[in-house]
Amino acid sequence: MVLIHYKKTELNQFLYECSANTPTDQVIKDLVEINNMRIILDRLACAMEDLATHGPLKPEDTRGLSEQSLIDAAIETMAPEKKPWAVTPQQLLPGQRINPDKTAYRTGVIQTEELSKMVIDNCTKVKQAISKNLVDLKQCLTPKIVQEQLDLLRGCMMICYPGYHGLPPWEPAREILEGQYDTQPTFNEQYDFLDEKQTSLWWAGKELLRGKLLSDFIGKNDKTKIIVRLQKTGAGAPVREPAVDAETQKKMMAFYYKKQQEQKDLEADAEDQYLNSQWANPKQLKQQLMGANDKISWKPK
Repeated sequence: MVLIHYKKTELNQFLYECSANTPTDQVIKDLVEINNMRIILDRLACAMEDLATHGPLKPEDTRGLSEQSLIDAAIETMAPEKKPWAVTPQQLLPGQRINPDKTAYRTGVIQTEELSKMVIDNCTKVKQAISKNLVDLKQCLTPKIVQEQLDLLRGCMMICYPGYHGLPPWEPAREILEGQYDTQPTFNEQYDFLDEKQTSLWWAGKELLRGKLLSDFIGKNDKTKIIVRLQKTGAGAPVREPAVDAETQKKMMAFYYKKQQEQKDLEADAEDQYLNSQWANPKQLKQQLMGANDKISWKPK
């Protein structure tokens, strides 16, 4: 099986395995699906952790407001269907608890300790299942694996909130599970969604054209390992990866800066500074032969 290392950035990378006779269209389809699902799963896991820790999200008008006077003023102009979510309810359902949100973005009403722990534990497992660290462990991802992780989180949500009962329509975790997430480009391109029909596959500075087999470009050796990138069709070849990673570059810059400072300190010294050194003393050899040195004192003690 050909080992394909998809690497968009240091934080967005994974391994994928397929036969050398696999059509390039299928490779692009699988890589795009895995990339998009990893972004969705990461967002969903973070949203569900927040939900399990501090409860549902408040309406936008009251988020971040901690003073009761401001909250009351916002509630007066709020739509009736949003008002129940604007404040912490006085009466809780059996098993519910209060864990106030310091940012005042969430209601603070959470489920039982067992359910909250189940959600957080499963979110942690899902994050590990799609982590970039799998590359070092040489574990591959497939569309089936990432779909199973999504089903796992969906099951946790249905256990805690059957039919999304008790969740407002604007709750991020609910929006993601209902497919209402935003796929528009963000300020951080490593988390951007890809469109399968407008994506091209690149390896070694050349495009692996659609309608052909993978073996047409890399040969028929199934033990090949390649590093590929996905690029928007028509955007040209992707930018070449730096020769060293960011951490190594920081260490190199620190090393050269230290050397530069040492050189400046040497240049700042007087040119005849060496004359004060012992090795520059013209009488040193004579003193050694006579057994005399600087420690001899002619004064009586």
